[in-house]
Amino acid sequence: MWFALAAIGFMFLGRQLGWGVSRALLYPAPIPLSVVGAVVWGIVVGVGMSSLIGWLHPGTILKWILGFALGAYVAIPNYGLFSEDTIPDSDRPRHLMISNVPLIAYLVTEFTTQSLR
Repeated sequence: MWFALAAIGFMFLGRQLGWGVSRALLYPAPIPLSVVGAVVWGIVVGVGMSSLIGWLHPGTILKWILGFALGAYVAIPNYGLFSEDTIPDSDRPRHLMISNVPLIAYLVTEFTTQSLR
């Protein structure tokens, strides 16, 4: 039960922080800095969720559904920030990078930390 509450709290806090990071850094920054920021975001989310899982030791179903799935949701910092229809074609590559790079970094971090246990 504590894991479920903590994971849901992590989701709400992470979503707000992700939107803030997207607005303040990932969209306005030069592309190289934006890529580095996206990778760092994914790693931070992965380490955070792995730490939460390691601390509270949830069961398998909670770990996979509320742990890894919510972590993947939070790892995409710009999810729900903009309506997809409003993004100009010229900005679409950056938008897709900000969506995909942190998710890949999150998945790599999770697979790495889980395999070390």
